[in-house]
Amino acid sequence: MKRNLKRIGSGQAARVAMAVAVSALLASGCSAGTGANGAKSVMTAAAATQKLDTSIVQDGKVSASSQVTVVAKVGGDIQSLLKKRGDLVKQGDTIVQLDSTDAMRGEKKAELAKQNLQAQLAKAKDDLATNKAVLGNTIDKLQLQIADMQKSYNNLHNDYDSGLVAKEQLDKADTQLKTAQLDLDTARKQLSNLNSTDPLASLQLQLETADVSLEDIANTLDDFQVKAPISGVLTDLNPEAGMTVAPGYAIGTIQQLDPVKIHADLTENATKLVRGQKEVAFTLVGSEQTMKGKVDYLAEVMSPQSQTFWLDMSIANPDGKLKPGMTVKLQVGGSGQADAVMVPGASIVRDGNDNYVFVVANGVAEKRKVTLGEQVDTNREVLDGVKAGEQVVVAGQQDLQDKDRVTVR
Repeated sequence: MKRNLKRIGSGQAARVAMAVAVSALLASGCSAGTGANGAKSVMTAAAATQKLDTSIVQDGKVSASSQVTVVAKVGGDIQSLLKKRGDLVKQGDTIVQLDSTDAMRGEKKAELAKQNLQAQLAKAKDDLATNKAVLGNTIDKLQLQIADMQKSYNNLHNDYDSGLVAKEQLDKADTQLKTAQLDLDTARKQLSNLNSTDPLASLQLQLETADVSLEDIANTLDDFQVKAPISGVLTDLNPEAGMTVAPGYAIGTIQQLDPVKIHADLTENATKLVRGQKEVAFTLVGSEQTMKGKVDYLAEVMSPQSQTFWLDMSIANPDGKLKPGMTVKLQVGGSGQADAVMVPGASIVRDGNDNYVFVVANGVAEKRKVTLGEQVDTNREVLDGVKAGEQVVVAGQQDLQDKDRVTVR
């Protein structure tokens, strides 16, 4: 992260005054000493207000909005390459044509098998209709015969009762009548079975299976044309004409470059400025042209590894000016200006992991913990702990303790 710091107006005078005061003391060889009243001799400078540019510059990386590996769904010999690396492709464009000769031969065989099944089914339907008609006619004839035979049998039985015919003749007529009735029952059962069952089901199932097989073959034949799944730039193209590839072979890579994405890892301060914004301005490295990206995602939680917040943006790229891998400069916080309290760098005292300054008031040095901001030349921004106009010790603080009495030289 880089914060733009610009001195404006009276800030220049404040900086010069601080530098002159510190340099004068150092040049004169002054050091902390103890006066007659026990006060320690120090030199001070006033904490000054300075206008600083509040904008923060952060690096971002351009990447494709989508990247897809083009994969061969079927194996075969490369018949022709219809695109080359770097070409712009549209979704559905054929990139590679695989040799589909064997698959087309399989399709022809499946079509012939289907035609054979259709012929068998048509013949079976005709045979079924014929069988039903024959059985219907047989039943009608048997019903007529049985009616005549029943009359004849009744007459014979009357003659037998009168003693006009022999018992053998009556028994023969009875047997013929019963046989005819059995034939009628058999014909009726056969017709009922034909009507209640579907003798064509097996052939119809085979025909449906043949249709599914032909659909699968058609889909497979379509897969011999390796097509672009998305629109974009063909950034990689691996095969060569004539080589044989297996199913799953990576034909190439397509990157979608309109729109593109920009990713940045924001510091906590930069994140505060971006939070709630819909767009963030940025420039290309080496260019002063300002563009704006739409904020798609800003992490709510800081990454424990990088101590940053993840930012994703998107931007239209119709002219292809933004390329994957490019570095852009995000202008976070705009170009606003804020008053900053500045102290000489020589006033900062480090104690362990903390920073302090000694503030002199009424002849007493108070040791204050401070939070530091940006450095501007020899001066340092103080975010809290010191107010503008307060006198801070810039020389002689080496032996100072909190609440020591001092004399200002």
